[in-house]
Amino acid sequence: MFISITWSEYRDKKIDLMNAAVVTDSALQLTRDLVEEVEADWRTSLTGKRDHVQNIVYNLAVSTRGISAAPSIEIGLPYNKNMADIADWCYLPTKVLLESFANVLQDNNQPVFKNGYFGSYNPAADRERMSLSQKFNEDKIILLSILPEFCMVDTFKIQMPTEDAITRGLVEFAKTKRVTLWLCFASQIFLDVHHVMRYSTMGGAFGDLRMSGLRIQKTIDDFLQLSKTHPQPKFWPKEGDEEIRNISSTVKSWIIQDLFLDIRVFSGLDKIGSTPEKHALFSQHSILCGLILFNLNTRMQLVGQQLVTQWYDVQQLAFLHNLAINSPTHKDLRWPDMGAFVKIHGESHIFIATGISSAANFARNSRKKGFHTPDGKNSRVRKPTTEIANLFFAYYVDGSEQDAGFVNINRILDKLLQKSKLESHSKELRKANPEHFITRKWSYTHHIDALQLLAFLKAKLYEEEPIILYNYFGMHKRSVELLRLIRDKEHHKFVQYFTSAYMPDESFISNIVILTHHVAQGSAQSACAMGLSSDGTGIVSRIVMSVGDVMREYLKKNGDVACKELRVFCRNKKAIQDDVAHDKGKSADLVYSWLSLEDVLGPKRVASLMTGIPIA
Repeated sequence: MFISITWSEYRDKKIDLMNAAVVTDSALQLTRDLVEEVEADWRTSLTGKRDHVQNIVYNLAVSTRGISAAPSIEIGLPYNKNMADIADWCYLPTKVLLESFANVLQDNNQPVFKNGYFGSYNPAADRERMSLSQKFNEDKIILLSILPEFCMVDTFKIQMPTEDAITRGLVEFAKTKRVTLWLCFASQIFLDVHHVMRYSTMGGAFGDLRMSGLRIQKTIDDFLQLSKTHPQPKFWPKEGDEEIRNISSTVKSWIIQDLFLDIRVFSGLDKIGSTPEKHALFSQHSILCGLILFNLNTRMQLVGQQLVTQWYDVQQLAFLHNLAINSPTHKDLRWPDMGAFVKIHGESHIFIATGISSAANFARNSRKKGFHTPDGKNSRVRKPTTEIANLFFAYYVDGSEQDAGFVNINRILDKLLQKSKLESHSKELRKANPEHFITRKWSYTHHIDALQLLAFLKAKLYEEEPIILYNYFGMHKRSVELLRLIRDKEHHKFVQYFTSAYMPDESFISNIVILTHHVAQGSAQSACAMGLSSDGTGIVSRIVMSVGDVMREYLKKNGDVACKELRVFCRNKKAIQDDVAHDKGKSADLVYSWLSLEDVLGPKRVASLMTGIPIA
């Protein structure tokens, strides 16, 4: 029930796909451990009995009720229709289906069936009005039609970007033909999610994955185009470019193209039976789509943060923007994307304590340190601030099962406990805060019920969604563009103060901000010398006003690009910047509108999204 509700929330656009998938897969991992314990105890208590737990429970219930165990074959059921509640409770229907498929599996052979061999699935049918036999038949069509796709993973040793517990279990089943209680449960979860998602719009989970994949590909394409306009930075490691290329390759191979279909063609399987529709597995496996999306988005987040750490351009412009809005002429200079960046990483971490409010203040500090050398070894390195997502990064990205994933969520709970001890809240606020309830229970018992833990995980992932999706690549691109405009306008002044060698190459473009502050400090000192100010404060330098003018003009069109992306792609509409006064409720109108998608993805990718034709 909890998992079905979770997917209903995703279908109804209340939570995002990554959230639903991670929560579901975590639940499956929890149940796998519990089921293994139950089966171990069962085998110990029933020495000599080799029958499945499910069969024994079902037959015992039949005996208790005094009903015949004969299946209701007249309506197509493999069990007695009067025992349907017990059969469902012990996952007997999925057990029967898996065993029937295991009987046709042959070693070193890939099963191939004609389209419609098991029947035709009608997603528009009302399942609530179906009879028991109709529901069972529909489940048979869905499950048996997709099982050959899982067999392909084993047959061709396909390395997927990441795997969910269901995929891993069914691939193992293709090898061993062994049907376990947990596999029956997991297969039922697969079917339950499928039934919830039958009423989804916009292409369901794979539609979201595809749209996000196009967004990621456009982001990378824009970055590569920008990279052609400047020398290769010595401080940017080759591993960074390799990871960007790997992400791009994943999107192209798995989302834009269909690797399964390519393998079928290459191996000649497409000439046997009927070729499945393109992206047959993804279009029916919402959980896998969500975990691949988590894999891609968190990788983009990590390498994007490394990018702005090394270049240090966004941070420097944060200083400059802070200076500009503290001048009388540009107090209303808005930059929503920068505001989001500062919120994500914390004002104190970027500005070091109090922030920078004057040219004299900043110039004195920068003169002590000299020019910034982009090397990533700064104390203000940008780090992921998504603690829950970080917990799953090693599991779903690196493939590590040690010290990663849901089993180590106790570390997050310990951190929250320490945090709650440092903060003071009224009793009313504590009662209203579910996080406080969780941490309080954790502090008393060091134990939390599984459903409470999953609900907590869902709530925290909801909070972290906009942070994961923040586009650091785009922010880097616009920062470089803005710094170039400032350099071009004030080139003569920089040459006057620092000679024509003021910038070795464009990889040092972020130092334009330091140069600007030094010029502004020179103006402040001149003002002091002329007696216009005793300490240089209250004097607005010409270059600060000039730079503010450049920023104002550029930010008119480019100041809220990242926030627009968040409003289009995020389910969390309270995210980061949607509370600003100028928004006036427009963000809701932006969601999934083709106009906004074209702004974010570009016209070619929107056309591809609408037609299904890959970009040339």
